[in-house]
Amino acid sequence: MNIMRWNLDQLEILIACAERGSFSAAARHLGRAQSAISTAIAHLETDLDCQLFDRTGRMPRL
Repeated sequence: MNIMRWNLDQLEILIACAERGSFSAAARHLGRAQSAISTAIAHLETDLDCQLFDRTGRMPRL
């Protein structure tokens, strides 16, 4: 059994992306590189085994 443990940092990144509508805007808000935000979301999606954002358009959507 694989127990998932999320930390507050991961959840803060997820919320920032959802509220601001882009990984770049979330990165600016959190004072981080956009690549770090993208990587954090990708790791969270892997841990959850589901896609959290639809990336087919210009802006990612939940």
